[in-house]
Amino acid sequence: MRESPYVRSLPYHLPPVIGIAVVMAVTGPFGTYERMDLVHRLAYFGIIGILSWLQVILLAAWFGGIEPIDRWPVAGRMTLVGVLAAVPGTFEIIVVQSWLGRPIPLSVAPQIFPEAAFLTVVISVVIGLFVEQRLRANADAERARVAALPQLQPDVPGTASPDFFRRIPPALGRDLLALEMEDHYLRIHTTLGSDLVLMRLRDALAELAPGRGRQVHRSWWVAEGAIASTERPAGRLVLVLRNGLRVPVSKTYRDQVKEAGWLDG
Repeated sequence: MRESPYVRSLPYHLPPVIGIAVVMAVTGPFGTYERMDLVHRLAYFGIIGILSWLQVILLAAWFGGIEPIDRWPVAGRMTLVGVLAAVPGTFEIIVVQSWLGRPIPLSVAPQIFPEAAFLTVVISVVIGLFVEQRLRANADAERARVAALPQLQPDVPGTASPDFFRRIPPALGRDLLALEMEDHYLRIHTTLGSDLVLMRLRDALAELAPGRGRQVHRSWWVAEGAIASTERPAGRLVLVLRNGLRVPVSKTYRDQVKEAGWLDG
């Protein structure tokens, strides 16, 4: 989860979140203008805004690992995140308002939920659009970088196709072992180490020739010749690669891995 673009760009989210809190404190929506002075409104919307922001980030990072939801348009996905974040947010509003001197019974939670949902959805969609813009900018920069590189051939035959090979940082060498999906990023594992590139696993598989390896899990691809041994802890199948990396094999791909002869011996 720490590699999620939402978590990685945390410092960049704070200014717009504070800006939203200040605007709401000044305008005083939901009757807060009549019930609180400006200082209390700033404290109220500041605390609720930051708590809602953190909840949105955690939910967005979690949903980033659920591929069907991750394919939704960013506004729809982040609206769902905002509505879900409003559930704990409703009780946080009750606690904060009570702390600021206006006790509220828990029985009014259903009436407060729409207010909480409005706030968290606004924060969530703003963050989602911001992160999406950064991802697109980074992707454009990555495509420009790759396009500017000379056409290279792999040093080790059968490791990667030329298109994908150019994406491997030079410090990692050319002995590709595995690819691991981490949200919008792809972690490249070689015998010399690993590094992240801004790319989806499905896009990487489109650049790799089928004979270079195979997908063994929704989040993993393993190169041909990378396996040193196999393990079966608690009935699960795990591939141990030449660098000691352990890669899980899901039930969906187990038969294909067996047919490839990767489990022999």
